[in-house]
Amino acid sequence: MRGTLPDDLDVELVPATAAERAALWAMMRDELADQFDRIAQAMGISWAEFEALYAARGEVLTVRCAGEVAGYGWIELRHRELHLHAIFVLSEHRGRGIGSAALRRLEAKFGHQADVIELGVSHGNPRARALYERVGFVVVTTLPDVGYDIMRKPLTEVPLA
Repeated sequence: MRGTLPDDLDVELVPATAAERAALWAMMRDELADQFDRIAQAMGISWAEFEALYAARGEVLTVRCAGEVAGYGWIELRHRELHLHAIFVLSEHRGRGIGSAALRRLEAKFGHQADVIELGVSHGNPRARALYERVGFVVVTTLPDVGYDIMRKPLTEVPLA
């Protein structure tokens, strides 16, 4: 399925099943394994507490491309702010525009409920940062102790600050 995705018409975001929620949790544990001690210390939580937050907050979505699972996202609507806790495109689907299409779908789906999308990106993940910048996110805060930048993208004309 490699190749260029001509547009995002066949990319959709659907509620995740229990198995898909578990798959995203496993990916986050793998991805955060080397960073979690710093993150946990800054947030004052343990893995178990983080897992409880994952179970209780927001919504987990499955990113499908032409009906096939291509990735996952964890979002939380906080008043007029959509926080993107995590987004993962499966390795076999990367480089095809699916991440950009999924972000555009989030904007379309939540644009009437949120003024801004906010996310954190690891300093060690330049590919993700480049994606976010390409679709209009800008860094608003740097968290050097955690190794993350907080990025935001307005969905309305409300200032980012």
